[in-house]
This record gives sequence, C-alpha cells and structure tokens, in this order.
Amino acid sequence: MVQSDKNFFKKILSSKVFLFVVTLALIAVAVNVGRESYRKYQLTQEINKLKIEIEKIEGKNEQLANLMEYLKKEPYLEKEARLKLNLKKPGEKVIILSDEEQKEQETVINDISELKESGNHWKWWEYFFSP
Repeated sequence: MVQSDKNFFKKILSSKVFLFVVTLALIAVAVNVGRESYRKYQLTQEINKLKIEIEKIEGKNEQLANLMEYLKKEPYLEKEARLKLNLKKPGEKVIILSDEEQKEQETVINDISELKESGNHWKWWEYFFSP
C-alpha cells in the first residue's frame, strides 16, 4: 500500500496536467507580485511628491508667520500710521511735496544715479563743463 501511494504521487507529479496547473499557478503568482511591485512604486512616487509639496507649504507658512510677526511690530505700525493716516510725532514737522517738486527731486536722483553708473571720465567732464 505504501508502494502504491508512492506510485500514485509519482504519477500525479509527473503528469502533464499537474505540470500545467503548477505553471498556471506560478504565472498567476508572478503577475500578482509584478502588479503589487508596480503599485508600491507608484505609491512611493506619490509619497515623494507629497513630501516635496509639504516642504513647500511649510516654507510658505514660515514666510507668512514671519510677515505676520513683522506686521505686528511697532516700527511697521508707526510707518503705516504716518503714510496712511498722516500721523506725526509731537514736535515733528510734516513736509508735503507737490507733484512738480517731487518730479524735480526724482529727476535729480535719476541724474545722480546715472552719474554713478557712468565712467569716471564722464564725471570729470560733468564736473568741469556742466553749468
């Protein structure tokens, strides 16, 4: 009986049907492993993209926190009060420039910046020959 059981298993293991079934099972397992490996790869890529996005958002969040901190400080509030509300400190005098005076001042500033940008020989030329 033991011999017949061995022969039976030997026949089953050596049969073409068993070999075909085992081959199909191995192919099915290989396909599933490949599918899961690809899915894992996609998830890893998605996680990396999300980490990069998190870093960007945290950077923006930090910038906004710094901006909020700056906006709450006294020098900024004083500057805004002076510009928008025309406030002044006691004993201070306010000078209001008309548009013409402001344009003249801008022209002078532009001329000075142009002289700084030009070469040294042009500065000497302007020094000696300009009115």
